[in-house]
Amino acid sequence: MRPTTVTALITTAVTAFCTLVYTGAQARDLEQIRSSGTLRVGMYKDFPPYSDAGSGIDVDLGKALADKLGVKVEVRTYEAGENMDDDLRNIVWKGNFLGLGPGPSDVMVHVPVDPGMGFRNPQVKIFAPYHRETMAVIRDTEKLQKLDAVTDIDKQALGVEEESIMSMALLSSNAGRLRNQVQHFRTTDAARQALEDGRIAGFFGLRSQVESMKAASSKPFSVSTPPPLPGLPQAGWALGLAVEVDQVELAKALEDAIAELARDGTLDRIFSQHAVTRMPPL
Repeated sequence: MRPTTVTALITTAVTAFCTLVYTGAQARDLEQIRSSGTLRVGMYKDFPPYSDAGSGIDVDLGKALADKLGVKVEVRTYEAGENMDDDLRNIVWKGNFLGLGPGPSDVMVHVPVDPGMGFRNPQVKIFAPYHRETMAVIRDTEKLQKLDAVTDIDKQALGVEEESIMSMALLSSNAGRLRNQVQHFRTTDAARQALEDGRIAGFFGLRSQVESMKAASSKPFSVSTPPPLPGLPQAGWALGLAVEVDQVELAKALEDAIAELARDGTLDRIFSQHAVTRMPPL
């Protein structure tokens, strides 16, 4: 048999398999969720303080949403994809191309509420903003006394998370002048240890990460807003929910649930329990 024929047969088999996977991964409506007794909540894996080993802000939020619908929560965690479009496809409306992972969830939490993202992903509905994420810096004020501008940084070593927006901002700032001073960390625990050991003068990241780092440290580090940096959204961005676009009734029930959780103080308590300040969306 010629190689081209073998390739064609393999391609056909893979396509057929993926079609079966996609066909079986239908979104559930509100009635089916209530009948099943569980709400499948999708979130990122290994993403403290939001999700880490079965605990975190997103986990508690999922439980609170399920409670408002009168069901139990089934937490589903996913590895982050190449971009948010991949994540919405894998977690909300289609599932992994090879059928890997838990399959689509009923709702995804921690979704940037952005009109452009909704336009690029017509298969999903993004709604119910409940928190505004911003950027922040945790620093040793003896090593980095002032941080109103990038020029306040002299030769101090700085920490950022790998492949993060803050990494790109710092590396491109001031014609790349800080490039040799930036150290990358895979986890915030490793970054906090480096800060406590004096190997870095400050860590630039999400305010949620920075606040939880400060709470976990016994040292009197300072938390502040970062100086203006290229490509950095100073006002932050809203986080909300996403469901499959046809699930109108489910979206309405979840939107009502978020409004009630904000009104009765539950959202603030969830964030506070993880040493993070909830910022109302603008």
